[in-house]
Amino acid sequence: MKNRIGFIDFLRGFALLGILAVNLPYFSKPMYLVASLGENSTLLDSIGSWIVAFFFESKFYVLFSFLFGYGFSIQLENNQETNPRSRYFRRIFGLGILGLLHGIFLFLGDILLSYAILGALLWFLRNKTSSWLLKFSLVCLLIAALCRIGMSFAEVEFKSQLEANLPRLLEENRKAYLGGFWESNVQRTKDTILSIPFLVFYQWPTVFSMFCLGFFAAKNSIFTDWERTRLGFKKLFPWTLILGILGNLVYTLHSRHILPENPSMFLKIIYAVSDTFSAPALTFCYVYLLGNYYHSERSFADRNWLETMGKLSLTCYLGESLVCTWIFCGWGLGYFDQIGSYIVLVLTVPIWIFWGIFSLAWKRIFSLGPMEWILRSWTYWKMIKIR
Repeated sequence: MKNRIGFIDFLRGFALLGILAVNLPYFSKPMYLVASLGENSTLLDSIGSWIVAFFFESKFYVLFSFLFGYGFSIQLENNQETNPRSRYFRRIFGLGILGLLHGIFLFLGDILLSYAILGALLWFLRNKTSSWLLKFSLVCLLIAALCRIGMSFAEVEFKSQLEANLPRLLEENRKAYLGGFWESNVQRTKDTILSIPFLVFYQWPTVFSMFCLGFFAAKNSIFTDWERTRLGFKKLFPWTLILGILGNLVYTLHSRHILPENPSMFLKIIYAVSDTFSAPALTFCYVYLLGNYYHSERSFADRNWLETMGKLSLTCYLGESLVCTWIFCGWGLGYFDQIGSYIVLVLTVPIWIFWGIFSLAWKRIFSLGPMEWILRSWTYWKMIKIR
């Protein structure tokens, strides 16, 4: 691909680690138990859950969404033919189909279908100015905050309904996911449908905000001259670090039930606003620190590792889900709801390393990852050379 930026692929490879850390708990236990009051029975498991909440949750879909918006701009530059619209929407449709299949057969928290739907909307912003995109990104974040405030007010009613049905729901989950291939897929489809309101109201406004911010960043060539970018980022870094640490500390204490339950209306608003803005702030800090690392001599040893994973990010994302499904479902190893949060967190590293090794081995032979090849062949409506 023309205009490919190594640091973008490097960030994608890193983001795959964070996405896996957040997703793994939803593979390993009923989704109703994740981040619940009774999720963990040991201090070690609680610490594992706190680590995921503070460092990973809400940061890495933000990063992936930003990179999607950045990549959208590069796609526009690389596709200047007479009818780029049909090619773009074929790609978006193909991504949506992969997301739909992913949600049914592998993971209830699929993000690809959401990217396809919101990516279709992004097309209509392609001619907007950089300043407009930046302002609209902020507007979407404000909408995200309002949506989360609304969700926090509806939380009490949701919890009361959930508590009344929780024993039955947990039994259904355990039976289905520890059953056969068909039973687990049926249950996963149900869980995916149930998660749609969360995706729409909690994630979509933030995702689209990051799409627009990534598009803005690409239009301004943020990552083509790191020395120039670093100076601007350096001025923002102390403030975003403070916001990121304090906001995510509040998020962790609240989401892991360390703070008192049933907070006042004022505190609910504070929690929602803090969650909305502190996650992107900490993500910015990750990008700044990784940018400095990437452009230093220290990164030479692992640049190729992360860049190669980034080039095969679709394959690795789906592959991580395949491995996790095999570990926890009954048609595989059958460890569903049998492993604590700490061990689940530790599992993140070997699974991520496995797909890193796979990526390096695959790229020695082929130029495209298997899922990238399928999507690109569909996009161009012809068989693309894979070698």
